[in-house]
Order: sequence, then C-alpha cells, then structure tokens
Amino acid sequence: MKYLKERQEYIDRYDRVTVEKCRWAEKAVTTDFVKKYAKDTDEKEMNRMADAFNNLQVWITVGEMYSKKEETINKWMKEDEDHDRFFETAKAPINIKCLTCSRDMFVSSKHLETRLNKPDRVLFMYDCTLDHIPRRAFYDNGEEWKYKKPLCVKCSALVDRVDDDTEKMWKSTSTCSNCGHIEVSEIERTVNKPADPNFEKDRARFCSETERRKYIDWMRTAHELTAILDKQKEKENNKELYDSVAKLKRLKIIELEQLLAPIFEKENYIKLQFKDPEITKDVIVPFTVHDTKQGREDRISCHDLQKLIKRTLEDTNWRLMSDGVNYRLGMLEGRLKVYEREEDIVKLISR
Repeated sequence: MKYLKERQEYIDRYDRVTVEKCRWAEKAVTTDFVKKYAKDTDEKEMNRMADAFNNLQVWITVGEMYSKKEETINKWMKEDEDHDRFFETAKAPINIKCLTCSRDMFVSSKHLETRLNKPDRVLFMYDCTLDHIPRRAFYDNGEEWKYKKPLCVKCSALVDRVDDDTEKMWKSTSTCSNCGHIEVSEIERTVNKPADPNFEKDRARFCSETERRKYIDWMRTAHELTAILDKQKEKENNKELYDSVAKLKRLKIIELEQLLAPIFEKENYIKLQFKDPEITKDVIVPFTVHDTKQGREDRISCHDLQKLIKRTLEDTNWRLMSDGVNYRLGMLEGRLKVYEREEDIVKLISR
C-alpha cells in the first residue's frame, strides 16, 4: 500500500476538517446561552447577538484554517512520503530458520507499522519452504515479534477472547478465566458510511478564497491597530521621554551647516565643508574643517573639536559617528549621522 496520495486527497481531507470546525462554530452560541448575560434583552435581539457571535467565530475559524492549510498539507505529504521511502528501503533480517525443520525461511510479506511519537518500523513475515508451522515474524531491526496472550486488566490472569466481525462493527469480548471480568472493545467501520450530502455546499461557504482573503485583511488591520495602540500606551507611560523627543531640533543638512560653522570659527576651526552624503537606511554626512589655532597639537585639536560637536549637537537629532575625528596637516575630518525615525531618536535620548 502506498501512503503518499495525490495532493487533492490531502486538500479534501483538510477541507473536511475545516467544514466540521466551521459547522460547530456556526452553532457555538445559542440564544439560551445569551440569556445568561443579557437577561433584559428581547428574544429577537438575543438571536441577533448569538448569530453575530457565531458568524465571527466562523470567520475566525475559516481564516485560521486557511493560514495553516499549505503548511499542514505539505507536512502530511512529507510524512507519507517518508513512510513510503522507509517501507521500500527497509532490509529484512537474514538467516531466519524454520523452528520445525531448521531450513532457511523466506519473506512472504511485509507491513509498515507507524507509531505515535515513535519511529516507523517494518514487520517481515517468514514462511517455511515446506509450509511448516509456526510462521515467524521479525522487525527490520532484527527483533522477533512474539504473540502475547491477552491478560486480565484486573488480576493479570489469562482471558478468553471472542471476536465478532461484521460489516458495520468489529467487536472483541474478553472474559477472564479467573475473576470473570469482561472487557469489550468496539471499532465502528466507516467503509460504507454514507457520503455527507452537504459537504460540497459547505466547502464552498467555508473554504472560499474570498472569505479567507477578508480574514487576512481583517487580521492585518487588527495587527496594525494593535501596534498603534501599543505605541500610544508606551508614549503615555514614557511621557517625559517623548516630550524630550518632541523638543529635539530636527535639522536639515543646510541648517546643520549654518549651526556649526559660526561656532567652529569662534574656536578657530574654519572652512567647514560637507561632502556628498552616504545614504542607506541612515544618512551619514562626512565633513572637513581646518584648525587655525597656532601651537594646538593634533591630539588636543581632535579632542577639542569632538567635545565642541557633542555640546553643540546635544539638543539636535545629529551626532558625531563613533569613529570620531581624524587629524592630518591641520585638517580634521569626521562623519555626522542624523536620526530621523522616532524610534531611533527615542533610543538616542535613552542612552
């Protein structure tokens, strides 16, 4: 038996689950349930409230099932593909001897055993070439399968088991030979279960692309609204910080130059020039300036300029880059970075 089926079979299987969940959601809330929480509401309004809640439940169920559909179907197909691959490649244990004549036995059939949260394994059935009994069975790892006689769950004594297999039901009755305890197991057969007459109609309602897209759009809007509300709450909780952000001077490049040039000149740093900005997700502006103060050493000149820049830009959204200022032959160069986004400015002030 091949486990891997055509993709449509998995789609049908997933849609059946979706339909069943949506059918339940459609009737999740009844008028009697609403009465407990809206006692003074008339019958018509209670029905409307119940319908509204159920419609919302259906809508959410449709969207949630849609969001997981491709991932789930791919997972199911991968699992069945793995089952088939393991079954095909499993090696039968060799040198299995007949317990009657000691001749080599041959593999007459094999069966895949899938177990919850445990690896697959293949059971190989062996027959004797002379049809001797007993037959033998071994798993692919060499472990022999042994028939275990059923024991009573009450006293662990042997039980007598009678199986009744019909078209609609498989039934097994175990009776303890010691304490008389009786245990019945039943498995309903679904082979001849009549087709769901409303499935295709409900699939069209609950698995349509239009309804799923509505849900996705609604969820996107809900997430955006949640983000806005969270941001607003953060601002309220950090009012002092955001007040400082609002007061910060946000300078354009030309305004930055007009601010720095006269302050630099008072400290004997002249000819401020900005080079072409480095524009990525941030904007960084390289600059050069000349030191005209006689006798000022290069190390002192760099230190004084960095200190001057830091003090001047403290209440603006510009900062000197961490690589500082370099000095050569009386010319100093560095880079200034602007903080434009509010979240970046918040981090800047919080440092």
